[in-house]
Order: sequence, then structure tokens, then C-alpha cells
Amino acid sequence: MTADFFPTDKPILLIRLQNYNKVSMGALLGACPPALLDRFTPMVWEKYGPPPPIPPQHPTLRLYSYMMPHTDKVAAEMKALRRDLGAGHRHFFAVGGAQATSVPSAVAELGFDLVVSGEAEEYFPRLLEAWLAGDPPTGIVRTGPEWVDLDRYPGFHPFIGYLPPIEISRGCRFGCNFCAVPRLFKGTLRHRSIDRIVEIALAYRKVFPDRRRIKFLSSNAFAYGSDGRTPNPAALRDLLEAIRQAGFPQISLGSFPSEVRPDFVTTEVLDVVRPYLTNEEIVIGVQSGIDERLEAMHRGHTREQAVRALELLRSYGFTPHVDFIIGTPGETAAQQRELASFMEDLVARFGILIHMHTFMALPGAVWQDRPTREVIPEVHERLRKLARAGVLDGWWENQIGYGRKKARG
Repeated sequence: MTADFFPTDKPILLIRLQNYNKVSMGALLGACPPALLDRFTPMVWEKYGPPPPIPPQHPTLRLYSYMMPHTDKVAAEMKALRRDLGAGHRHFFAVGGAQATSVPSAVAELGFDLVVSGEAEEYFPRLLEAWLAGDPPTGIVRTGPEWVDLDRYPGFHPFIGYLPPIEISRGCRFGCNFCAVPRLFKGTLRHRSIDRIVEIALAYRKVFPDRRRIKFLSSNAFAYGSDGRTPNPAALRDLLEAIRQAGFPQISLGSFPSEVRPDFVTTEVLDVVRPYLTNEEIVIGVQSGIDERLEAMHRGHTREQAVRALELLRSYGFTPHVDFIIGTPGETAAQQRELASFMEDLVARFGILIHMHTFMALPGAVWQDRPTREVIPEVHERLRKLARAGVLDGWWENQIGYGRKKARG
């Protein structure tokens, strides 16, 4: 296909879309004034299909967003694209997201023209304007330092074809050593207002008139409206009542991607949320049943608090779907056995489901340079037995393989 026969005279906004970045790409497009997007022909290159046959000389702004596990595939793709486009092409490569924010210099080495580090809703429209004017920034741009006001943006765009869980909060006040979120947002927590959340929910219904269910996105769903350290049951009640009054009979809070912390599972919170929620599972981040490990993680809760939270969830009719991490830095073989025994006991006592993780050193986390501890064969088999019984899921074995690959360099 030549430029003469390409079916648009406008520059192209090419969105490199994967399942893992649909939320962020939708949020970026949603942050743009419609008149600005109308100056482009937006296109999607989805998943692992062939790239759209855009001529090298057709002005094209290519957008990427990815996380650490996707680095190798993105690097290989960038190398192939640069080779195939050849010299003198008019395609501009911009990238943002978790990896670009955490390690922008390493991302820049993959061949991107622009690496955006930080929240991008406010910056993205400025980038589009600058690129259209022929003067885009290059290299590494760090956004901020002011935080994005979530109420200013809808967090989605119909062009992506996906209506994501509504982001009700962003950030985290805790500082788990395995997690990058506290460092990305400097230990802050912001909430979207109830009026704006309802407005977004009603906008979803305009896209899909039969929409009956609303889900949420939050690092700790039961922290909505709070200072991030102590629950605010009144704020939760106001949120859920507003969604119900807006005509949505199915409300999912505390299910993926809005898990909860054990120390926020209280009778006061459960008394409020139980009458509203239609999800029968609550995803809860326990991570370990060993107090020494929880302290090493800087988790901020104890084994006793975790067990009490599971007891409460079961008493209110929820099935706990519990996150655990194995292979954390400093973990011993004896502690791995103890963790497996703890999980087996919880399955027997409370009928929990387990979402298993193997530790991965994430850029931006305190433990970003710490190696994964090998899962001993005995414990590996015990985890597989739980999986065969249908009570354990997750990508933990893939994460083991990724960790071994990274260790080999």
C-alpha cells in the first residue's frame, strides 16, 4: 500500500493495544477534547495480530504502554519496526505506563522517541498538540509534580471498545516492599468524587443501554473516602447507595481489580457493604501467614488480623479469594513449608480460594533489586495439589520461569 492509496489524509494515532493496557489507553483518549482527537485518524493494532499497513511516510504517532513482564516482547517489536520502517520514516514512538515511570532510562534504550514518566492524563493532550505542530518533545519527560485530579477525566473512551472498572481511588498510603505503587505515587491516596463516579457509570449506560453492573478499580476498595489508614464506612455507604439509586442493581466492590486489605475488613465496613454487593467473592491481600515475613514485607498487618478478616468475610457470606506471595527475599525453606501449611489450613477452615504469586522484583519497589527465592520442590508440589483441587489459581509458575530467566540475565 502506498501513501497515495492510504484511506485517510489525517495523521494517524496508532494505539498499540493489549489486554493489559486497555484501561490506560482508554484513560488517555478520554482525557482529550473531542476536537483534538478529530484531527487524527485513530487506529488500533491489537494484541499479536499483524501491524496495520501504514506507509512509512504517513505521519503516525504510535502509542505504547506496558509493564515489566512485557519488556522482551516490546523490545523485539520495536527493533523489528525500526528495521522495517527504514530511514526517513515519519512515525513517532511514544511510551508511558508503569515501566516507563519506574525505569524511564531503560525504556528509552528500546528505541522510543519519547518516554513519559508519571501520570499522563494532563500531559497527553499537550503531547498531541505539540506533535501536530511538528515540535514534539523527545527523550524523557517527567510529568507533575502536581497530582492528576481524577474528577477532571472520565477514565475511558468508547473507541477502545472496553468499559473498564471505574477507578475510585489512586495510590496507596502503605509501603509494602514488594510493590511499586507507593513509590509511584509517593504514598498518597486520592479518591474520585461520588458525583463523578455516578456520572461515569451513567456514561457507560449510554454506550451500552442494557448495562446493569458496575465494578471498581482501587488498590484497597474498603479505603474509599478515607485517609488511607482507617476505613470510612459512611463514605462507602454513600458511594454504594448512589450507584444503586442510579439504577445499577449489580455492584461489585472488593473483587478484582479492587482487592481489600485485612485490616480494613471490619464489622462496621461489612455491615455497610453487604446489602449492596452482588459479588460473592472478596479478593483480599494476605500475602503471608508468617508474622516475620509480613514484617519483612512492611505489610502493616499481622497473621491474626488476616485470620480474623477471613472469619468475618465468611460470616457475612463472602468467599475470600486470598492473595499470597512465595519466594520473597530472605524467605527460608522452613517458612515456605509453613506458608503452605497455613494456606492448606485456611482452605480446610474457611473454604478460601487462593490466588498465588511468586515474588518478582518490580522496578520502583523497595525490593526491586532483590532476587526471588527458589520454591523448594516439596512446596511446589503442594501448591500444584491445591491447584488440581480447584482452590488455587494464578500465574505463579509462569512467574517462577520469568524469575529464573531474569536471574540468568
